[in-house]
Amino acid sequence: MAIPKKSVTTASLIEEAIDSLLRGDGKELDAYLSKVEAEVPILDTRANVHCYVISHDGNDQPRVKDLAKAVASRMIDYAIPRGELLKAREYMLKHNSFAKMTELQKKARSLFTTLSNTGEGGEMLLYMLIQNFLRLPQIMCKMSLKTNSQLHYNGSDALHMTFDKKSQKLALYWGESKLYKSVDKAITDCLDSIRPFLCDDGGSNSRQTRDLQLMSSFLDLGDPDLESALLRYLDPDDPHFNKLQYRGACLIGFDETFYPQKPNTKSEEEVIEEVRSSLENWGKKLSNKIINRTPLDSIIMEIFLVPFPSVEEYRKSFLGEIQNA
Repeated sequence: MAIPKKSVTTASLIEEAIDSLLRGDGKELDAYLSKVEAEVPILDTRANVHCYVISHDGNDQPRVKDLAKAVASRMIDYAIPRGELLKAREYMLKHNSFAKMTELQKKARSLFTTLSNTGEGGEMLLYMLIQNFLRLPQIMCKMSLKTNSQLHYNGSDALHMTFDKKSQKLALYWGESKLYKSVDKAITDCLDSIRPFLCDDGGSNSRQTRDLQLMSSFLDLGDPDLESALLRYLDPDDPHFNKLQYRGACLIGFDETFYPQKPNTKSEEEVIEEVRSSLENWGKKLSNKIINRTPLDSIIMEIFLVPFPSVEEYRKSFLGEIQNA
């Protein structure tokens, strides 16, 4: 949404314009995820942990399939650039027809893989966690850049942004999502994947270069003034680039046995308390693994821990919802 009659050049206007990119009211996941703890500092690092469990229904069964449905229903928001959405909305208002929106839904669905081991369900959940709980908008729809729907995009799993008033820096959040049976493997692989994006010190071979080039070439926010302002921060030859700070956002999902196996045998509150009792141990694992990957310990990161009854059930449910959308 463009700022009328003003050029987006000052920090306050950039902040306002970025905030206007947020979608929804931040409550889209409230019925599906229940908070255990949020913004808990991880010892000897600059990272925070946010822990959520799968919410229960009235029969005290975890709503894994409903979560997958809720995430999949945002596929247009996630996968289609804002400029295309704005054109479809204008067509709808002018012609009183949803035809263009229907076309975009089909386009969005075609961008997702049908591979059974897809990680796209985790990537989309990370997108919603960052947008809903951190209130940071997505800055680029990477799905629209895929050349083959059966291949995964090579690069960061998420790209979100905010303007930090305190530091007066533009904060670019690189995101990584890992959903595994084992919490240890999920933590290890997630940190290994995100480290090159956050800790590379520049140059032609830096891990960030390709995504920065793609953002510069395909930035589509539906706001030309904001795009022009942000392009200065993304240009290594512009002094504004020196005010671009890299930060991290991670989703670490894994199997846990705390959930009930049958209806009406264990309350959500009981699950939350058992998860809370394990959170200190998970926090120590995160602290040790981050410190062992220095200088990752000096990078600002927001890490979501989400134990599942079965990550495989979530993955299969998400894939089914996308295919049937």
